[in-house]
Amino acid sequence: MIPRRSQLHVWNPRDLTLAGEEIGRTAEDTRSRAEDVYRVVADLGLHDDWRGPSQAAAEQRANTERTEFRRLADDLEDLSTALVGGADRLGHARDYVATVIDKAATDGFTVSDDWQIVSQPRTMSDAEAAEHADLMEYWRSQLDGALTELDNADRDMATAIRDALGAVAASAPASAGLSGHEGTALGEQVARGGPDIPQDVRDRVAREIAAAGLTPEQVRTLADGGKVTDVPQGTMDFLQQFYTAAGKDGFLALSEQYSENGRTEAASALSNGLAVVSNYNVGSAAGDVGGQSHIPESLRGLFEGPVTSTGNLTKGAHDAPQPSTVVNNGHDLARFTKAFGLADPAVQQGSELSENLLSRAGEIASATNDKSLLIGDSFDHNVLGRDGVDTLLQDMVGVGGRDHVAVHNILSGEGMPTDYNRDDVVMPLLQRDWAEGGEQNVAGMFDWIADDARPADPSDPGEIYRSQQAGESAFGLAQILAAKDAELLDIPGMKGQAIGEVNPEITQALGTSLAPYIGNMVGVPGDFAGTSGFASPTGGEFGLENAPRLFSVIDSNADAAGYFNAQAFGMSAQLEQAWALEGRTLQMPHYEYGSWAGSIQGVVDKGFDLEFADRAGDESSNNTAGFESKGIAYDTIRTVVSKGVEFIPGAGPIISSGIDLGDPAFKSAVMGAVPDGTVQPNTQFGEDSLLAKQYYQIALGLQAANGGSLEPYIGLEDFRDGVNGPLLPYDEIVSDRPSFTTPLLSSSLAGYITEAGFTGVGEFVDAMNAGREQVQGMEFGR
Repeated sequence: MIPRRSQLHVWNPRDLTLAGEEIGRTAEDTRSRAEDVYRVVADLGLHDDWRGPSQAAAEQRANTERTEFRRLADDLEDLSTALVGGADRLGHARDYVATVIDKAATDGFTVSDDWQIVSQPRTMSDAEAAEHADLMEYWRSQLDGALTELDNADRDMATAIRDALGAVAASAPASAGLSGHEGTALGEQVARGGPDIPQDVRDRVAREIAAAGLTPEQVRTLADGGKVTDVPQGTMDFLQQFYTAAGKDGFLALSEQYSENGRTEAASALSNGLAVVSNYNVGSAAGDVGGQSHIPESLRGLFEGPVTSTGNLTKGAHDAPQPSTVVNNGHDLARFTKAFGLADPAVQQGSELSENLLSRAGEIASATNDKSLLIGDSFDHNVLGRDGVDTLLQDMVGVGGRDHVAVHNILSGEGMPTDYNRDDVVMPLLQRDWAEGGEQNVAGMFDWIADDARPADPSDPGEIYRSQQAGESAFGLAQILAAKDAELLDIPGMKGQAIGEVNPEITQALGTSLAPYIGNMVGVPGDFAGTSGFASPTGGEFGLENAPRLFSVIDSNADAAGYFNAQAFGMSAQLEQAWALEGRTLQMPHYEYGSWAGSIQGVVDKGFDLEFADRAGDESSNNTAGFESKGIAYDTIRTVVSKGVEFIPGAGPIISSGIDLGDPAFKSAVMGAVPDGTVQPNTQFGEDSLLAKQYYQIALGLQAANGGSLEPYIGLEDFRDGVNGPLLPYDEIVSDRPSFTTPLLSSSLAGYITEAGFTGVGEFVDAMNAGREQVQGMEFGR
């Protein structure tokens, strides 16, 4: 860089020389101290009282550190050379420019501030003018050459210093060697910087925070449900003290300045560090763990205290102010949510800040769900209006809800304060009439549950942990839906509308998330169904009486109900076929399979009854999201199955038998198990049709176990696909003259099943009927 002439005199290369010489002495001192440390440790090995592996390890560690500090000393020496050598060249270049200026002056020329050669006008002959012009051109050439050397010297020195500094930074100890004192000092610099934090401070924070981040192995430990206990204590101290000293305002300002300057990685690392220090599953070997106590008080304050206060809002320029609702700390909550949302979701897992976001979102939703409320304050531009609150809640749920550990704790209550009530958090989120985007984020809180319900690799501890976490989350969610069915089928303030109409995407997500646990809801053990964790913390079951209530909530949306109930009939079919694989032994007849299968069918039917009854009792309800009748509901379920729904495997013997749940025969059997669309509410299934469907399910299980077809049997010829082939699809069998075909099918299959050794088929069918009738006979009051 070429300075203006007026600035040249303030260039003092001697200052750079002195700095370089001081750094050179530091380099020599660093090298000397490294040798001293190694010599002390090595000399200890000469004494008889310390020999063996520990002494050898200490000496090896000292040698390693000596090598590292030698490298640092070499890099410091290179920096010293760059400063001293560059300053010497720069000084000579500056002096040469001054010499050219002085000599040009003897010929009557001066140099302007922008380095132009000028002369005072005077009268000259043509010859004198030509000589003067040649002389001016000479000095212009001399000056240009001197300035070029000055610019080159400056640029070369800057490059050498930059390279040397980079090498020093790479050789310097990383954050693992930092301390709480250094964290405090750096955090205070951030706090003092306010809206314009110095560049060098931002750079150092970015470097130190990134270096203090979790390793990929530590992140994987968190994902697998483990605890990270090997973070250096210095790193924990540094992080805690840095965020405490920076405070809420410093953290938010720094994050925003990183984002404004396109430094998204630095902003992400900044939030990652906060996620680490607020995670009770992360700590040091000394036992110092993260969590609520490590979160700066100024940040904790965003989630504490009254949710709302009273403001004043004017609807028009000439209107008198009216009392309004103000969401406390709304502006800063929005800033924090945006900043924390830049964290890596994998690092965020288990952060108490995620729980805080979700809990506070529920509280804010509860306080603002009433659409008649005036929200905002005309006299404070930082107070959020209704649209701002909608966006805030959407973002809080989106950021907090991607933390599966936090969602699990919110739903299960694990690790939450003693006065925590999950209904106060979850219900307002389910009941809110969301603006665009909010509903998807609430649905996203639950969409991981179904994916994690069954471990892909049962031998993988991480898969087992995630399955357990999903089951416990699903259990808590199911309890909420069953206990609060009335408030979800008739949302307060929504004119009798149900969740399925107000929030269809959330309702569909609920059905998808809970579908793997349908068997568990009626008593199927987790080890049989392939699930884990679907029980209370004390081991209590869901309770058969709660299942119809839950189903009624899902039934308030036709799309959600179509999928959910199709999965229910698929589970029922699996249980019936599972009995065919395991029920031949008299010592263990497994009649409970029949009871479970029948209970599921009864729950489906009773769930529709409850949803229809609730809708009929709402004079103002005009729910077009649910089914018009039970007949249409059953027809829709059959359509869902016929279009290729992917059934969730949920019966152990079915999984191990190799039965293909995607096979058309299995799907046809499920469709056959669905009651006919002509069935009216509260009527019994036709006896012959019902019996035929039950026998058909069992026969399919026998067929699968027999290699794909039943043994030859007189009476089944008309129901097979070819001579001694597999059974035809159930719909095809009964499509012509069902009143004639159905009894024949029932009789023939009953004979085959009995002769195959299943002498308890009658008892099994009785167990199915009893299970179904038990649920259908339940009475529910609202």
